[in-house]
Amino acid sequence: MPATIETYSVPSIYAESMYYSVKADHIGIPVISFLTDRDYDYAHFSFSGSTTITITACEPIDTYSISPLAFEIQGKVVGNKLTFDLQESRYLIVKINQLKELVLIADPLVVSAPPSTGDGIYHVVADYSADHTGTTMATSAIQAAINAANAAGGGIVYVPEGVFLIGNLILKSHVTLYLQGGAVLRASDYKEDYTVDFHKDSLDMDGTWLIQTEPYSTNIVITGRGTIDGNGSWLRANQRFISNLIVPLQTSNFTIDGIIGRDAGLWALIPTRSNHVKITNYKGFQSLVDYEDDAIDIVESQHVQVTHTIAISEDDPFSTKTWNEATDIARNWPGSPQMLENVTFDDCIAWTCCAAFKVGMGVEQAQRNVAFTNSYVYQASRALAIHHRFGTSTADNITFENIDIEQVIYTRNGPYWLQLEIEESGRGIGPVTHVLLKNIKVRDQGRLPSIIRGTEPFLIEGVTFDQIYMLGSTKSAATLEEMNIHINELCVLQDIR
Repeated sequence: MPATIETYSVPSIYAESMYYSVKADHIGIPVISFLTDRDYDYAHFSFSGSTTITITACEPIDTYSISPLAFEIQGKVVGNKLTFDLQESRYLIVKINQLKELVLIADPLVVSAPPSTGDGIYHVVADYSADHTGTTMATSAIQAAINAANAAGGGIVYVPEGVFLIGNLILKSHVTLYLQGGAVLRASDYKEDYTVDFHKDSLDMDGTWLIQTEPYSTNIVITGRGTIDGNGSWLRANQRFISNLIVPLQTSNFTIDGIIGRDAGLWALIPTRSNHVKITNYKGFQSLVDYEDDAIDIVESQHVQVTHTIAISEDDPFSTKTWNEATDIARNWPGSPQMLENVTFDDCIAWTCCAAFKVGMGVEQAQRNVAFTNSYVYQASRALAIHHRFGTSTADNITFENIDIEQVIYTRNGPYWLQLEIEESGRGIGPVTHVLLKNIKVRDQGRLPSIIRGTEPFLIEGVTFDQIYMLGSTKSAATLEEMNIHINELCVLQDIR
């Protein structure tokens, strides 16, 4: 059926791409240049039906790839134009010649978008006079709308198209923050506009929780097709200040759906000591240059689902962590340290210079029942990892299933496709038990042998390999040698099949 296509204007603070233009059918899709030439450009729209994508490059196209390769999307090249068809929401990474990559975000249409006026709607411009031009701070106006919606027992805080400069915002129970496509909540340029919530010892920088939930809150939603921009690379370089972008903190029944989380100065989206969290249709766009800029970290939380999400970052894009109260960033978190349990990452795309899908490094409290399924690695130094480095608790029942690995090329702690390791670090060590790797397609195994390595007195035990396909083979590997894995004596395999 003919496509319904929704496009979004380029916010005034962003530059358009010098390398690409994009159309869906005959409708132009703006392409935004992200940070530096060492990063990527991205184009974002929403649609339903079937559409033909046309990418026009700045030079004749000699080579191209459309990732994830597992989607098997076939393109056609004529001169400097690449065309292909889409019938459903896809997040794609397109590489043309030696140009920087183009990230194409074809979202599903927003279901039941709220009206901009009416009962239960708190419009931050019409009702609270927030500046939508990015000239003056809008923090107080937006926070007033959040407070009013909460006081009324719940409501929708409506952020229309425009640029809104913010410091810290605190989300409260029963409030939905709706960001219209083209809306940007943009962190200001000055550290004086923020509270100092932690100090990151490894970077020797103070930091803040840019947008957090009120502790012990419930039923909070962030949705829409807008952007939350942490202005992180600029703040790091010019103010020596960092932020966690979105911090669902000691909350329950939290949902984030559809937005772009962009350029946090540190770990970006970090559900922390929370439960029943849903993250879907989320785009985590981080720098490929700035160290320690994880895109999504699930921290000491339970019953978390991450689905249909792309995350790009120099450091780990998808990981789980548990810390103790002495850990630098955790010192001011409310409540007590918690275990992590029942966390699923499904239909996720990872691009990183570090580990794509990872449990650890922190295992101060137990991590149990963590699954990475039906997902894709574009580039990494390690594709799949359990790295038990800090803490004495157990990582147990970890699953990697239906994963397609394209390029293992970066050298930080790699490059190899698999790391299962207990590493002595001076902060204690603990066991790793019951690990399943099933239906893994390893297109690139990395230059170095992968490792499974315990450290006395703890074992990595109960490891099962089931249907591991190496380097284009249609026959599953039958030995560790065929999988290019080195194992030490402190590992107990369950099975290879």
